[in-house]
Amino acid sequence: MNKTLPLQITGTLSILALAGSLYYRSVGRKQDKLSSAILQVLTARLHPSTKGLENENALDMYYAERVLDRVSGRIAVLQPKVAKRLAKKLHSGFRPWYRGGDKEEVIYGVLRSLQDKVQASQVAKQYHQEFKIHLIEQLQNHLDREEIKKVLEILQRIPNYRTV
Repeated sequence: MNKTLPLQITGTLSILALAGSLYYRSVGRKQDKLSSAILQVLTARLHPSTKGLENENALDMYYAERVLDRVSGRIAVLQPKVAKRLAKKLHSGFRPWYRGGDKEEVIYGVLRSLQDKVQASQVAKQYHQEFKIHLIEQLQNHLDREEIKKVLEILQRIPNYRTV
């Protein structure tokens, strides 16, 4: 019997096992994406006002990076220290219930000061870096439906980006 035959059989079986595992993994990912999309649609229908935050580009931490990658020309962006200052000011508007509740006007004021959704995205990213919580989650935890609607109205009024 040839001494390499068992090695060839073992190698072939290993390759087949790897291919099968990769196939099932890709099928699982497709199912996860589909179930995530279904869940997002269902939650948006059950809680339309709060789930609108998740669909808003301005609160997506990576929106600014995508715009900078896709749009030719110079895009206006905030300096990191300005984004950090605005994130801290925004955070000062969120207060626990035992300290009198949130200062919604501070939150609205910071959002109104943003000139485009790229700037809002930069502030959202900085907020996450500073306070280890997504801005969307913080807004959902602290604001009621009417206040979230007002936040969405403010964000929907600003342009996606500005060129310099």
